[in-house]
Amino acid sequence: MTTRSKVMAFAGFGLAAAVGISGCGSDSGSASGDAGSGVAQSDGTPKGEVIAAFQGLNESSNAGFTLKLESSPEDIKKINAAQDAADKIDAADRKAIEQVLSGKVTMNMTAPDGKTFGDLTKESTANQDAQALLQDPAALEAALKGQGSFAMSVVLEDSGLFEFVTKDGVIYVRADVDKIAELAEQNVSALESQLGQLPPVIATPVQKLLDGEWVSLDLIATVKSLDEQGVLDQIPQETVSPTVDQAKVQAFLDSLSASFEADAQIDEIDGGDRGDGYRVTVPAKKIATSVQNDLIGVVGQESADEIRDSIKEMPEKDIAFDVFVKDDKLTGVNLDLVQFLDKPVEDATFAVDLAVDAEASAVQVPGNATAVDIKGIFGLIPADSLSGLAGGGTGL
Repeated sequence: MTTRSKVMAFAGFGLAAAVGISGCGSDSGSASGDAGSGVAQSDGTPKGEVIAAFQGLNESSNAGFTLKLESSPEDIKKINAAQDAADKIDAADRKAIEQVLSGKVTMNMTAPDGKTFGDLTKESTANQDAQALLQDPAALEAALKGQGSFAMSVVLEDSGLFEFVTKDGVIYVRADVDKIAELAEQNVSALESQLGQLPPVIATPVQKLLDGEWVSLDLIATVKSLDEQGVLDQIPQETVSPTVDQAKVQAFLDSLSASFEADAQIDEIDGGDRGDGYRVTVPAKKIATSVQNDLIGVVGQESADEIRDSIKEMPEKDIAFDVFVKDDKLTGVNLDLVQFLDKPVEDATFAVDLAVDAEASAVQVPGNATAVDIKGIFGLIPADSLSGLAGGGTGL
């Protein structure tokens, strides 16, 4: 894929997200312009139906998503054969893509009690000073517990390769280490043989992971332990990620939402068992140009020239993706990637599909996880070594 195609692909993913932003990035309101009503309402037009569906998701507290790649080995070979020599992928890359076809990523999100996803957008902790949070465990605890809960699972051939859950500042992980090692053409036996040389406080959770069991890590307890060791006070300011200006982020989201609503063309299509279908067509370069200043405001002036040059190089080409709505609820988004190729193949499928469950159950945390003993691990490390590491030294 050439640079131009990569720019188009980036724009396509961004504009697909823009549909969601029209509901999730701005204040909730009706699709006919009654901003702030708090109830997603459609004006009956295709555009109104799509916008109202996303706004309805914005007003929810639980949602589930399944992301997968739609294609076949035959279609991948057909697409690859049609490209110029410089754009063809090799056998190893083709094999990797074909493996992805049998997999999917599932995600579930739950807002804190009494909150919606829209509330989380407005109350984002991104505008809190990162340094202040790290040096104030109580504030960090409040911030983490105010983020709701999230679960993700990477599935291959109906087998869970990796699972991740986070809630109230605790993360839970489980992995099929043997399967991952097999895919990576590695062997974990060497690691298992060395576990006996490690202290039990480390060896136990590692063994649980190798056995495919849940292991948990309390981030709040970790930060508190670091605070007790005096490490947090010695973290240099420059090592902390810069604070995100939430006002600039919101300005970009509002700009993108407004541009999408003004310029997108939405037509009805057959949605099959996914409900009503809508083909969304957007002028990528026009929208990108209209929001470029707000985008630069988010990422920083140092990237201004690169962003403007990339947008200038974008061809005057529309991008299309499909949205599905059933019983006024969003059920999916499908983005055809073939359209981004310099040499598209009309009779081949290569698409990213996102299925949406707007009525998903709340995220549940595992009840049998082995907790990592943070204090026990830190107890193995001399205090002066921790202080040395925090200050950028070796501690020796």
